[in-house]
This record gives sequence, structure tokens and C-alpha cells, in this order.
Amino acid sequence: MQRAPISIPRESLTFPLRNAARRFPEKAAVVAPEAGGMVMTFRSLDERSSALAAALAAAGIEPGDRVALWMKNSLEYILSFYGILKAGGVVVPISTHYGNREVLHQVNVTGAVALIAQQDLIDSLAAPVTGRTSIRLVISTGPNQPPAGAVSFASLLETPERIDRSLGIDPERTLAVLPFSSGTTGLPKGVMLTHANLLSNLFQIVAAHESTDADLFLNQLPFFHIYGMTVLMGNAVLAGATQVIASRFRPLDEFLDLFAFFQPTLFFTVPLVVQEFCHHPRVPIMDWSRLRYINTGGAPLSPDLQQRFTRLTGVPVMQGYGLTESSPGTHVNPVRRIKVGTIGIAVANTEDRVADPATGDGLMANQVGELWVRGPQVMKGYYQDPGSTAQTLVDGWLRTGDLAKKDEEGYVTIVDRLKELIKTSGYQVAPAEIEHILVAHPDIQDAAVIGENHPDFGEVPVAYVVLRPCSCLSPETIIAYAAEGVAKYKRLARVVIIDTIPRSPSGKVLRRVLKADRGPHAAGGT
Repeated sequence: MQRAPISIPRESLTFPLRNAARRFPEKAAVVAPEAGGMVMTFRSLDERSSALAAALAAAGIEPGDRVALWMKNSLEYILSFYGILKAGGVVVPISTHYGNREVLHQVNVTGAVALIAQQDLIDSLAAPVTGRTSIRLVISTGPNQPPAGAVSFASLLETPERIDRSLGIDPERTLAVLPFSSGTTGLPKGVMLTHANLLSNLFQIVAAHESTDADLFLNQLPFFHIYGMTVLMGNAVLAGATQVIASRFRPLDEFLDLFAFFQPTLFFTVPLVVQEFCHHPRVPIMDWSRLRYINTGGAPLSPDLQQRFTRLTGVPVMQGYGLTESSPGTHVNPVRRIKVGTIGIAVANTEDRVADPATGDGLMANQVGELWVRGPQVMKGYYQDPGSTAQTLVDGWLRTGDLAKKDEEGYVTIVDRLKELIKTSGYQVAPAEIEHILVAHPDIQDAAVIGENHPDFGEVPVAYVVLRPCSCLSPETIIAYAAEGVAKYKRLARVVIIDTIPRSPSGKVLRRVLKADRGPHAAGGT
């Protein structure tokens, strides 16, 4: 099965906003419940981002300059994103989970000359960034007086000037966003994404998800992550859909209140959120009739969880797939032909193949190998890292580092990360397989499996488990439960009960953190 090719205009990444402002000038583009229910139309979003661009240019931002963006989901985030692009700058998104060292590292690596950030985050820095980094302009989005040396975000929007330097650029050569890869299997690297990369993926995503101007999105995943940036924020703008923005999903009752009030038609999220929905007593009795489907990404979705939510609500759940290096989307389930447990088929204008990781030779249907993808959304390369670029891009193909198999219809199933496989007694154990078994238990809230060195077997699988409140499951009981119906070499050697599983903003298990931190802090174990 293959998707029909689509036409992608040779435009900049600001094209979707300009087009939506022309087609739907007075329609609500963004609704911000956390800002008192503030609403901004497409016309206003376009005009104000152009005003911000003019203010940035007047402050000395030149085409190609890096501008760091460090804030939670908000109207200011979306305005800043498009304002930076219209000023001719390159967006450097920074995670709001980062501490001082991580923020300064990303700023220094990219050479960012300006920082737009929440006031509380600026206050959290040990000392002003100007003078000790390349940053020469700090813009604060806080409601109060900006910190010393910073400029008020609101004041920049007061200028009567409007500019858009992104018009007429070469979209295939001009960088738009410089995010960092997740770093789950190594040090984070800057990913060079051009205007053409990201605009291509937006058109691919809108086509695959059948997003339209009749849709209403509830966008909670962080926009600083490539999934939130493209599949949530950018998807809504290109489709001309209204997006309701939230910065968190906990407390879960408050988030479900948003669902009940706004009645979204599309929801893009991560498996962890679906998992928590499935265990909340309000979910089975809520009205889900307007929600067309839920799409998950960022981490593997267990088939049990996928089917459980549909049984509770009647809403289909499907999986998509992507990487920072591919803007991110490469695979999505066809809306009306969802295959449980798969990430679907390649999006339009995209090739995929399953290859032998050692030789690069293509494999037959249903054989497990590394997933390779090729298309207009694939990155230009890693920033100032030609060695890593050469290892990851081979003749235009992006080596994903994920083990997968593809069936006769072209549907792909992710087996696990290539570098996260546990090798025990010569056999390979996929952590995700055991994790899916564990989270299917009604008393287990979350789980992660890693390999632990063993003198006889090389490695053995060890599970870190978060129990639901009031659960009395013992490690021994969990080991016995996970052993049912699986090969002996896949059986857990040890279970550690902990309070929370470390995850990236997209929901991926940070196994390197578990490997580094395992030990005395964990409660229980065998």
C-alpha cells in the first residue's frame, strides 16, 4: 500500500500562516485557556508576528541569526516562532525541562544571539546570559517588569512596522529550525532543518491525517519538541484549524475538563497520556463523539493500550512515527485502515526500507532490520558534525536506528531501538516487548526495561516499575506475571519498584538515566 504523491509549494515555513490569514482572517487560530481564554485570529497572528519580526530586525537580528526560544506552550510561543522566521532568523527551541548547564550548552553550540523566554525561566538562570554567551538580546514574556537587562515581549509588539524576510528565500538551502536530537543514545546534536524540510512535512502530515479547517485541536505536547512543533502547532496552522493550547496534562481532571468543554476533533499525544486516560473513572462516561481519532507518537504504543481506549470510548487510536532528523513525520496509519501495533505506512513522497544494520542490504517482508527512510523532510545534516552526518545519512537515506519489520502491505512495526536491545546468552531481547506486557497489568502504572550486565549471560533484562496507588504487587509477583508465555531468555532477572520512570518530553524512556541512577534510591527489588 502506497500513498499518492502530493504537491508541495516552493515556499518558506511562514507560508501556512500567511495563507491561513488570507483564507480565514477572522477565524480563531489560537485559544489559550491558561491565559484567561484569550483568542487570537489568523489575521492577528500573522500581523503581530510580522510586527515582532520588525522589532527583532530593529534590535539587530540579521538573516541567519540564531534566536533561542525557551518557554512553555503559549500564544507568545507561536508568535515568537513565526516572528523569528519572518525576521530571517533560525529558531533554536530549548526544553523548559532544561537546567542552567543544558540551556547554556545549547546556546553556545548554536551561537544564538538572542533569547526569548518566560520571565520565571530567565530568573532561574544563575546569572545573566549576556556577557557569558553569544546572547546580546534577552526578551522576557512575563507579565511583570522584565528582569534587568531584558526587554519586554509586549513592548516589541507595539511597533507599527511589519516585515517578512522569509519571502523570496531559497527554502531548500535556508535553515528554519535548529532543534537538538533527543540524546537517548548519545550526546544531543543540533539537527539542521530547512524551510523546505519542515514545510514538506507539514503538507505530508496534513494529507496523512486528513486535517481540515473544520478541525479543532487540543495541543498539549510541548512545542519545543519537534512532534509538538510540527504535528500539533504547524499542522493546525496549515490546515486552518483552531488550536486550543495547554502546557500540561496534569492534574488530569483539569485536562479532561478542557476536553469536555472544547470537544476537540483531533488529539495528538503520547502513549503515557492515553494510558492515564484509560485508568481515569471519568473517561468511559464522557462524550467523545466529536473526536475523530487519537494519534500517538514519540514512544511505542502497546496494542493492549491502543485497543483498551477504543473499547472505553469508541474512539480509534493509531500510531505515527518520526524523528527530529525527519522534521519529524515519516509514517502514519491510514485513518480508515488502522493496523493495531503498527506505525502505519510511509507518508506521501517518502520511501522506506528495512535493511540489514551491518550491510545495508534490503530485507524481505516481515524480516527484522533497521528502518531507513528517504524524502524531502529529511534533515540537511547535524550542525557542525560531518562525522555523525555521514554515519546517519547514506545516499539520502536516513538511518533511523530503530529495528522494524514491514509487512506485505507496507505497514511497519517498530520492534525496538537498535542500540537498546538486550543481548542475553546470544539472544536479543527487545525492552519494549516486555514493557508492553508489564503496563497491561491493571496495577502497573508505568514500566521500563534495561539490560544489566551478568557474568554468565552477558546481559539480563531488569524492569523498573511504577505501581498504581494502593497496589501491593511484589517484585516476585511481577516477575512471574511477565514470564507468562514468553521465552525463558526474556524473563526478568530483577524488578525494582520506583516512583517515576524518567522520560524525554516526547515520552521516550531515558534508559541511560536508569542505567546511571539505578541502585539505592529505588524501593524494593529482587
